[in-house]
Amino acid sequence: MIKQKLYDEVQSLSGLCQKICRTLWDNPELSTEEKKSSRYLMGILEKEGFQITQDPHLPYAFCAQVGEGKPVLAILGEYDALPGLSQKVCATKEPVVEDGPGHGCGHNMLGAAAVTAAVAVKRCLEKAEFSGTLRFYGCPEEELLSGKVKMAYYHMFDGCDAAITWHPSSTNMAHNRAYLAIASARFYFKGISSHAAFAPEQGRSALDAVELMNVGSNYLREHVIDKTRIHYSTDSGGFAPNIVPDHAGAWYYVRAPHMSDVKDTMRRINLIARGAAMMTETEVEIVPDCGCYELSENVSFADLAYANLVEADGPKYTEDELKFAKELQATMNESIIDKEKRIHQVYDTAMILGVSPREKWQEAELNASSDTGDVSNIMPTCLFTTACWPIGCAPHTWQATASAGMSIGQKGAQYAAKVCAGIAYDLYTKPELLAKITKEFQERHTEEYVPMYQE
Repeated sequence: MIKQKLYDEVQSLSGLCQKICRTLWDNPELSTEEKKSSRYLMGILEKEGFQITQDPHLPYAFCAQVGEGKPVLAILGEYDALPGLSQKVCATKEPVVEDGPGHGCGHNMLGAAAVTAAVAVKRCLEKAEFSGTLRFYGCPEEELLSGKVKMAYYHMFDGCDAAITWHPSSTNMAHNRAYLAIASARFYFKGISSHAAFAPEQGRSALDAVELMNVGSNYLREHVIDKTRIHYSTDSGGFAPNIVPDHAGAWYYVRAPHMSDVKDTMRRINLIARGAAMMTETEVEIVPDCGCYELSENVSFADLAYANLVEADGPKYTEDELKFAKELQATMNESIIDKEKRIHQVYDTAMILGVSPREKWQEAELNASSDTGDVSNIMPTCLFTTACWPIGCAPHTWQATASAGMSIGQKGAQYAAKVCAGIAYDLYTKPELLAKITKEFQERHTEEYVPMYQE
């Protein structure tokens, strides 16, 4: 088979890709609420001939499979939205629904491109252009960093040989590694209530314990590696100031480049919490939440993703699209725009028009967190980005939502679909590539992966 046939198949599905992008964008659903989104994508794939399976514990996660034999390749798709990011397709902040959800991280495009690529590859498998098994994974709850962790816990990824994934961005780029590992825990302090003026000596303040814990954690920041991030929020329980609170809580996130660093920092925070409880003569219950791993580095797989980014034709923008991108860009931080332009060697347009140089990912490493990292600890996983919003635009913003709802985002998704399909083609037709990628994965992973999830 000539690879161009697969590209032509993806191009023939451009209407489907655009429709999915807009349908998900028009109907944003938050993490754990993706009923319509998951059913919509399952319906498309089932109609195309995929066999759908689900785990009863995860109503909005699914696997759609077609083909038979080896290799078994996975394409990952997401579709959850974010709270408070409802936004019209315009260059000023104007919500569709006040305080409503919106696709500020572009998961409408992520899901659309992944489904489009899966359908194109499936059609070529049916024509016996190449052989193997294809799985599309519908992955909910990414914004809670939990969906794929739970899917791994329930063994939904078992039997796969490699996974292909992408994410909307302001760049066209392949990433060797990305994402910070993260763990979350909740700390519930229990004390003794009393009148704060009449009998303060009888009280044991749970809120004092929370505050002492936070102070101790702030001192800890000096004694962790540079890229560690410690985030927390607190809840006093809603007591009036003249009541000694008998319960209060803290919710902590710890991020770091590697899960080993996260676990060690969280261990020390647990000690601080117990120390705060001792100082205040309160009790503390520590409840670990879900955590997710960093994206495991696989240079060979990233090289393949980069080659396909270069090979596939990138978007061509109209004057109106570039004008809209420029108007959005005018609402953003100029220093961030200038930094991104220098990194990616783009100076005369609001959109990146080509593929960023291979080595530049190190200057633009993705320092958020994602449960995609867990998949990369189960099987070789590649990650690339395509430009779906202007240079300087950050995800989780109304500007990203606006761009995700119009043709700029749709073109970025169509490009990503072509790249995903191209990567799958190379893995199916060149077994030596998959062997090299698998060998690198096995050399890096000498310990068994255990998902950070408890029922």
